[in-house]
Amino acid sequence: MVAALRYLGSACGRARGGFPGACRPASGRPWSQCGGGRSTSTSTSTSLFDIVIVGGGIVGLASARALILRHPALSISVLEKEKDLAIHQTGHNSGVIHSGIYYKPESLKAKLCVQGAALIYEYCNQKGISYKQCGKLIVAVDQEEIPRLQALYERGLQNGVQGLKLIQQEDIKKKEPYCRGLMAIDCPYTGIVDYRQVALSFAQDFQEAGGSVLTRFEVKDIEMAKESPSSSKDAEVENGL
Repeated sequence: MVAALRYLGSACGRARGGFPGACRPASGRPWSQCGGGRSTSTSTSTSLFDIVIVGGGIVGLASARALILRHPALSISVLEKEKDLAIHQTGHNSGVIHSGIYYKPESLKAKLCVQGAALIYEYCNQKGISYKQCGKLIVAVDQEEIPRLQALYERGLQNGVQGLKLIQQEDIKKKEPYCRGLMAIDCPYTGIVDYRQVALSFAQDFQEAGGSVLTRFEVKDIEMAKESPSSSKDAEVENGL
């Protein structure tokens, strides 16, 4: 249980132990700076939300979205210290939609990467988010690299990566005229997308489902709530103590 969240902001003023209620959403934003589907007028922070997620990047927003879709009765908020969402790592990466070819077969990373690629394409199609399924070539430039390339190809097949093919030198040139190699893995399922756009869409989904997104809200301190005597006795009874 979060017992205290200390709010530091400029446009929304300053509060401790509670949330300001006079903030207004920035013009044209898909999220509101102070509040979402539920009121933020409660006087104490501990009773305002069932779940608070600190950080409005793609991981925090995806987590918030998943939680509220699975548990719509809960009151959930995302807190972000910046004035906008997803402006750090989420908005400054290569944007690759990885196929899952490199990970160890049957590992959790391999499973989640392959499933995640399929889900992100599906989500982008549903939301009209632009992406490019450009594919990639993994190239062996000399004979010594060919066995490793073939082993990587077999790994990709075991992981369930879609559309993998081994191609020879002439096909490499047809695919990419400026690429030189003896053999390559053609991996057509790899793509690129603007992950900040995806994150902002997650934020919109989250708010439409009733969640609250608070920007310019920096968490400076988190304290663990002490159990009340009655709660402790109840826990002892439940555990047979």
